[in-house]
Amino acid sequence: MKKLLLITVTLVANLSYAQWVYKTVDNGLDVPYKIAYSMSSDNKGVLKLEKTEEGIALYITGSYFCDDYPTVDIALMVNSEPQRYSFYATKSSDNTTVFILNDLSDVDRRAFLNDFQRATSFIARINETRCTSDIFKFNMSGSLKAYEFMLK
Repeated sequence: MKKLLLITVTLVANLSYAQWVYKTVDNGLDVPYKIAYSMSSDNKGVLKLEKTEEGIALYITGSYFCDDYPTVDIALMVNSEPQRYSFYATKSSDNTTVFILNDLSDVDRRAFLNDFQRATSFIARINETRCTSDIFKFNMSGSLKAYEFMLK
């Protein structure tokens, strides 16, 4: 009984603050595509990387957002020090996704990309004027490998 309880607690703890997952999605109908994601610590959002025509997009999905153009404040924990950034974002027409960057590897974003790859955690606040601002926390374990996977 103790072993079962320990396994259950360990599994739930790992699922609640998971690391980056990256894979190729192939449903047999559409052209296969790559995706990388990390679930928030409270499972209310997903941080994703996806290849687009512009580059590798960075966005948060899985929640409800009101503002068309929210400001997103981000703290990346690198060597136990927060590296702070702020971006003007856009949201999807169904209000479930906030697009932070269209191209993570843009030359103007080199410092952010470097911190993104070395960070241990990612904290984002989606600042809303019409709804309550939300805070999302993500484990960044495996972020470098996830980004490199998206480049291939």
